[in-house]
Amino acid sequence: MDRKTVLLMACRDLLKKQINSIYILDLLSETVFYDGADCDGYCLLEDIEAELDIQED
Repeated sequence: MDRKTVLLMACRDLLKKQINSIYILDLLSETVFYDGADCDGYCLLEDIEAELDIQED
């Protein structure tokens, strides 16, 4: 599976957590499993930005 697909699947898993919850979740602190480890939304965001070669100021 290519990197973009892995990251999209992780995003999907994160969003599904919200759909399946009766509470409003803090998606940046929720974790998803990819690359052999649990990663929170911040980690996922950083990985997406790295894949897209987006530089933060």
